[in-house]
Amino acid sequence: MKIRLATLFILLTLILAVPMQTSAQAKPGLLLPIGAGYTDTYAGLGQHAVANARGDVVHILVLATPYATDAQHISTGEFAQNMKDAEERRLQTDGACQRSLPEGSTLTCKVELLPIFTQEDALKPENLAYFTDDVSLIFILGGDQETGMGAILGTPIEERINELHAMGTIIAGTSAGAAMQSKIMIASLSTNYGINDSLRVGAVRYWNTEEQHGLSFGLQNAVLDQHFFQRARMGRLLNVITQPGMPHLGVGVDAYTGVVSDSEVLRDVFGLYTVTVLDAETYHSADAVKYVTVEANRPPIISIRNVVVNLLSPGDVTYDLNTRSSSIANPPAVWERSFETLTIPQGAGPLLLGGDILETVADSPILKQFKELAGDNILIVASGYPSGRSAETAIKKYTDGLGVTVQSIVVGDAPIVIPADVTGVLVIGKDQSKVKTASLAPLKDFWLSGKPVMADNAVTPILGAFYSNHEPTPSDSELEELAIQKSFWQGRTKMLPGLGWLNVTLEPQLIGDLRFGRLFSLAYNHPDLLSIGLNQNTAILLTADGATALGSDGVYVFDLRKAVTQLGTNEGFIISNAMLDVFVPGDVIQPEVADVNAQFDPAPTPLLPTPAPTATQTPPATPIPPATPTQPAPTATSAPAETPAPAAEPEAALPIWVMVIAAGAAIVAALWYSRKRR
Repeated sequence: MKIRLATLFILLTLILAVPMQTSAQAKPGLLLPIGAGYTDTYAGLGQHAVANARGDVVHILVLATPYATDAQHISTGEFAQNMKDAEERRLQTDGACQRSLPEGSTLTCKVELLPIFTQEDALKPENLAYFTDDVSLIFILGGDQETGMGAILGTPIEERINELHAMGTIIAGTSAGAAMQSKIMIASLSTNYGINDSLRVGAVRYWNTEEQHGLSFGLQNAVLDQHFFQRARMGRLLNVITQPGMPHLGVGVDAYTGVVSDSEVLRDVFGLYTVTVLDAETYHSADAVKYVTVEANRPPIISIRNVVVNLLSPGDVTYDLNTRSSSIANPPAVWERSFETLTIPQGAGPLLLGGDILETVADSPILKQFKELAGDNILIVASGYPSGRSAETAIKKYTDGLGVTVQSIVVGDAPIVIPADVTGVLVIGKDQSKVKTASLAPLKDFWLSGKPVMADNAVTPILGAFYSNHEPTPSDSELEELAIQKSFWQGRTKMLPGLGWLNVTLEPQLIGDLRFGRLFSLAYNHPDLLSIGLNQNTAILLTADGATALGSDGVYVFDLRKAVTQLGTNEGFIISNAMLDVFVPGDVIQPEVADVNAQFDPAPTPLLPTPAPTATQTPPATPIPPATPTQPAPTATSAPAETPAPAAEPEAALPIWVMVIAAGAAIVAALWYSRKRR
C-alpha cells in the first residue's frame, strides 16, 4: 500500500510540475541601440553584458556583417580586411568587458568575432556553432544596414539570433547595427535625395516586407534612426513615421549615445548625448498629414502638425513606446495654441525672414517675392562677413538675382544710414557671430514706416528676441562635434539678445548646417517663446494678414510652452511634451488644435512613377506605399507580424482546472491499475 501511495504521489507531482515548468519563460533580452561610435559607449555596453552573464563566463559575439559591400558575395581580400578591421573592435569590446567585471569577481570574458559577412557565411554550420546558449550579448558593428541585415535574412543565423534573444540574450549595435534593431528598418535616402529633400514623398527607402526587414524582434511600436542630430535626420524620420501603415513613433539615437529598450520601454541613456522620440500618433499627426506640391516636376513635400517631441539624456527618465508615455510629463488631452508672436506691428511693412537663399538667387521665388514688394529702388545691407571683399561678392550675387541696379552698404561699427529714396531693404549676412547688431538698429524705423525688409541667413536670427552667437558649423571633425552635438549640453550655446522685432527665436540653415542643437538650446532656455528653424531656400513672409511659409523646404516650429524640462547627469537636455509643427511652402503658419480624440480622413499617399526595370536596373527594395487608409500602429497587445515563434520558446501553462482534472484522472487510473494487479 505504501508503494502504491508513493507511486500516486509521484504521478501527481509530475503531472502538476509539467505545466509549471512550461510556464516558466525566459524574458527576452534587452536591445541596446547606439547612434554611432564606439569608445564613448563601451562602458555601458560592458556593464550590461556582465550583468547578463550566463554562468561564470561573459560570452559576447561580435557581428560585423554591416562591414561588407555586398550581402551575397565579397572577395577573399575584402573578407580578410573586414576581419582585420573588426578584430580591432573585438579587442576593444573585450577590454570594455574586462573593465566592467566586479572587483574580486570570478567571472571571465569571452569575446568572439564571427566570420560572417555574406549569406554564404551565414549558411555554414561551423558559424552557427558560435551561437551557444550562454551568449550574454551580441554586438553588431556599424557600416551599411542593408548589407548587414541582408547577409543573415532567412538563414539559420537569423533564426538562432531570434532564439537567443527570446532566451534573454542582449542585442546591441552601433550605427547600422542600431538601425537593424527596429523591425521596420530605414535603409537610406533614395537616389538623388539629400538631407534637405528628406521631407519629400519617396525620399526615404525602408525595409518593411516579409523578405526585407530589420530584426524581427526589434522595436515594433517605433522606427529607429541613428546619427540623428549629427546628420540632421529629423526630416527623414518624420517622413517614415507619417507613412500609412507604419508605427507613428520614431526613435532617433544620436552618435556616441546609446539607450536601453526593455520590452519597448526606453531607459538608461548612456554615452554622451541625446535620444529623441517623435510621436505622430497621440494627436493623430500622421493621419492629418498634407502633401503639398511646390514644383510641378518634383514630388510633394510632407506638411505636419502637432508632433509630440521628447528628448532623453543620461539620467532618471524613461519613455514607454507601448503607451506613448514619459516618466516626466505627458501631453494634455486637448491643447489649443496660438502663434500671436508671429504678427507684425500695425503699419509695419512686409517682413521676409530667409534661411539662406544665396545659392539659388538666380531663380529664387523668395527673392522674386521680395522684389515685387520692394520695387526697383532696393538697398542691400551686408553684415557678418569675414571681410569687405567677401561681403561685396555676396552683394553681387544677390544683385544679379534681383536683376536691377541696387545701392549697397557694408556695415561697420557706426549705425547705418538708409537713403531717403530706398523703397525696400535686403539685409544679408554669413556669420551671425560677426553681425554688427547695434549698427542695424536704424532698420527698425524704416520697417515700422511701412516699407518692406528682407533678412537672409545670419541676419534673420538677429531680428528675434534672442539668437545663437556662433559661426557656421566648421568642417573640422572635433570642432564640428562641438558645434553640433555638444550644443545639446546646457551652456554650450552662447545666446545674446536680438533686436526684438519679433518675440520668437530663429535659427537659419537648420538642416544644411546641422543646427538643431542651437535651436533646442534657444527653446530650452526660452521655453515661453516659439523657436523657429529655417532651412536653406525657405523663408517666412509676415504681413498684416499673417505669416506664410515660402521656398522649397520645411519650416520647423518648436513650442515648449507646455513642456517639462530638466538636465541629465551630463548637463544634456531632457524635454518632455514639446510640440513640433512643420510648415511647407504655401502653408499659413498657424497652429491647429491638438486633440487626442480628433479624427481625420488620411490623405492618400501620392504614388510616384516607377520606371520599368531594365537589364541593368533593379527595382527599389521598398516601393512607395500605395494610397491605402492608414492602418493602426502596433500596440502593446498586438502580436508582431512576420515574427517567427522561436523554437526554444515553451508553450503556455495549462489552466488550473485542466491540471486538476488531469491529476484526478491519473489517480483514478493508478487505483484501477493497482486493483487490477491484485
